[in-house]
Amino acid sequence: MFAPSCTHMTGFSLPLHMEGQNHWKLPSTLALRWKMVSHYVFLTLLLISCPHLLGVALGSDSNPGHSQGSPPPPVPSLVQLQSVGGRIVFLCKAPEGHQGLRFELYCNKALCGTVVHRTEECGAIFTVARQDVTRETPFCCLYKDAQDIPSVFSAYVYGKVDEEVSPLPQPILKPSSRQVQSGQRLSLNCSMPVSLCLQPKAFTLFRRSTASNSSLVSHSGNPDFSVAPVDSELYSCQYQISLSTGQRVKSALSPDVQVTVSQTQGPKHQDTPNTAPEQTATDWPLVLGALSAAVLFVVIVIGLGVIVRRKVVEMAKEKKRREDDKFWTTVRARDHIVDLPVQRLSSCFKDTGPGTAEYADPKSLSTFANPTFC
Repeated sequence: MFAPSCTHMTGFSLPLHMEGQNHWKLPSTLALRWKMVSHYVFLTLLLISCPHLLGVALGSDSNPGHSQGSPPPPVPSLVQLQSVGGRIVFLCKAPEGHQGLRFELYCNKALCGTVVHRTEECGAIFTVARQDVTRETPFCCLYKDAQDIPSVFSAYVYGKVDEEVSPLPQPILKPSSRQVQSGQRLSLNCSMPVSLCLQPKAFTLFRRSTASNSSLVSHSGNPDFSVAPVDSELYSCQYQISLSTGQRVKSALSPDVQVTVSQTQGPKHQDTPNTAPEQTATDWPLVLGALSAAVLFVVIVIGLGVIVRRKVVEMAKEKKRREDDKFWTTVRARDHIVDLPVQRLSSCFKDTGPGTAEYADPKSLSTFANPTFC
């Protein structure tokens, strides 16, 4: 439909003079006044009809939804997730109960990312190169519904380059039972938090005992797991969301869920607990053998010490005896008796008369050690 031209309204003017026909003619003054009145009426009708016709023409070309005055969708929310590699990750999410086909991310009031879904989704994930983001770079987003009506822009979010941001919401791990018998399989479900409407691409189940670190049990695209616990253990799960670049964003680990294995009869149950005590029990024969060897070593050392000490004492005594013998041999060799002639000894005495003996009887013999002189 088009807007009709305002010149078409000239059909409202009245033919005052009909030339070539024998009709009556008005005086010139009255005819002039009639023309002025007709023009005034024409301009009034033109001012009234043109805006109305123009509005109808524009309304026919606009969106039907806007012509009916449909309100825009609610404001979305924009949050920053943990960075992956050299790219910063943003999540634009529609309010609860609303979805969109097209999501747009704006940085510095310019379009820098678009995600178009095949069916309506509650949100979309965008990635921006780290070198293109500073602390002063503002980000916002909007989404369009199935009628292509855009929502209001979200609040501004400034990119965090060097700061840690909150990870994706924690999942919830739900076991079929918290106590199972030995050999019985246990079912666990890694359910998504209510605040996250996006569908994860992978789920991971971790197992951790009280004395060891976490270990990977299973990794699949199914949130349901089936395991056979052998001991009381702790289980937790994690989900991952794929990006358009092929990378994945990991969520935080779910709270630990403890599963207890009851002690029941059965060969499987008896073998498993009995092997552990055998591995951890004390090897008494080995301990006694080591203790005996240590005692024997100490006895041998003490015996050798006693023997060496005795030998040293005997050697010291023998050395002392030899030195004593040598000393007395030297002394005896110096202390010997010397015999002197009798004449030389008797010449020292005076003649007392004829009644005396020829030779005097010496009282004692002298030696070099105790000499006697006349």
